[in-house]
Amino acid sequence: LTPASGELHILDQTLQTLRGSTRDRFRADHMGIIFQQFNLLPYLSVLENVQLPCHFSPRRKRQTGNMHETASRLLDHLGLDEALRHRSITDLSVGQQQRVAAARALIGTPPLIIADEPTSSLDAATQATFLELLFAQSRAHDTTLLMVSHDARLSPQFDRVIHMADIAQATRGTT
Repeated sequence: LTPASGELHILDQTLQTLRGSTRDRFRADHMGIIFQQFNLLPYLSVLENVQLPCHFSPRRKRQTGNMHETASRLLDHLGLDEALRHRSITDLSVGQQQRVAAARALIGTPPLIIADEPTSSLDAATQATFLELLFAQSRAHDTTLLMVSHDARLSPQFDRVIHMADIAQATRGTT
């Protein structure tokens, strides 16, 4: 979607000036997205779901190197063992699916990760491990992380926190 007003600049690119297919390529090359509803493909295995962005982005495929090894390493870091790699997504718990969605966003080291409630289905220990991996990946590859969460306990872990209520007040001019 393009904004109804204003401009959206990401990585020195004004997105609304790009044609649809070029915008799609830009997104595939430069953004890893962790969707709240995961958007995993049920007819693909766990490994195939993780590797999927590399099939749409030559840049991310180059960054990944050996897709199988990189996908397996990400899954290991997220606590998903080898026994699950060739299983269908439908065989996994919600928390496991959420970790597969995170690995899919991280593969190929995109410069921007957009995460919508990425820890909502994770227990405390898995959440901590996931966030460690996410922040380590961000630091190692100079990745920007934009995360939306209702969990206020996560706020101290971020450099900048914006509350939606503050934006709504500023938009209405009542700040």
